This record gives sequence, C-alpha cells and structure tokens, in this order.
Amino acid sequence: MKCPFCGNEMSEGTLTSGRYIQWKEIDSETGKKQEYLLAKSYMGNAKMEGCLCRNCRKLVLDIPE
Repeated sequence: MKCPFCGNEMSEGTLTSGRYIQWKEIDSETGKKQEYLLAKSYMGNAKMEGCLCRNCRKLVLDIPE
C-alpha cells in the first residue's frame, strides 16, 4: 500500500497491546473526555492489522468490527 501522506510504500503488520486498544479524545465543544474501544481480547493480546510508513511515521489501521 502507498502511504496517503508521502506516497512511499508502507509495510503491513499488526499493532498489539494488552487487553484493550482504545482511542481517547476530548470533545472540543463540551470538554468531555470520550473513549472509543478499537479492539479487545480477554486473553490479553488485543491486535489491529494495518500499515506503517517508516518515512513519515504514520499508521493506517483497520478497526475490527
């Protein structure tokens, strides 16, 4: 896959974590913290597949359903 930011070739791989991979943000209008669960594993090996650009240091991840 070509990087959408710099156009270089990206390498495919897996992002792994403990039990959960979460996205956390603060709503700019209300100031409330919000969390979005991206992946979970009750056995302690949550993972997401995606691509890494080593040139511009960006990740493109597929969020599992």
